[in-house]
Amino acid sequence: MREGFGEARLVGSETEAITGIVSQDPANPWNALLTGRGRYLDDAKLILLWAEIVTAQARNAAEIATLLSDRYGTLAALLCVPERELATIAGIGQHLIPSLKVLHEAALRYNRARLDGEDVLSDEKKLLDYLTARLARETVEQFRIVFLTDTGRLISDEAQARGTVNHTPVYPREVARRAMELQAASIVLVHNHPSGDPTPSDADMQMTRQVQAATRAICIEVLDHYIIGNGRHVSFRALEIL
Repeated sequence: MREGFGEARLVGSETEAITGIVSQDPANPWNALLTGRGRYLDDAKLILLWAEIVTAQARNAAEIATLLSDRYGTLAALLCVPERELATIAGIGQHLIPSLKVLHEAALRYNRARLDGEDVLSDEKKLLDYLTARLARETVEQFRIVFLTDTGRLISDEAQARGTVNHTPVYPREVARRAMELQAASIVLVHNHPSGDPTPSDADMQMTRQVQAATRAICIEVLDHYIIGNGRHVSFRALEIL
């Protein structure tokens, strides 16, 4: 029985029901998840498994999972839905919302941890996985900076500014000052386009040149500027803007 968030638990019959299904039916998604084959499950099944864990009621879980899968499509999209939006969905109990936020934060920390101790740009995919998880579903623009050592190792990843749906104020001198404080040898600029289209605007290119001029004066290189959209990204280095 569920008595409220923080006291949720599976009672004996519910535990037996789940473990019985897992052990008796090899095709059951629980079996795939618990035997190292979770990567073969589609997002709808993973959302269902999450709902079963949180609700401990298969019927309610199926209804909730179908509703969320139909509305948001992917697990990644669901994890990024703002709390206030989730709270408006009929049937979504208050205990489900914190569990999604925990999963989202865990995903961010996992992707962030993969960057530690390495030349960040030697495996661009890891960096982009993290930045996409962090920014792709933001509803307002956010400007971040990745600060690197002279060997390309991560010093810090920081949000420098948040703006509106189509603009973020960036102050080149503040970027340069922070890079000096952290003794960074180089930086990577990152911001998102809430519209989902990562195409650089004239303002994006002008801002990049201004930051580049400010950091060049103190011998700190801007290695790249990524714009993160919904499932897409743009690299200024690849476009030869930098």
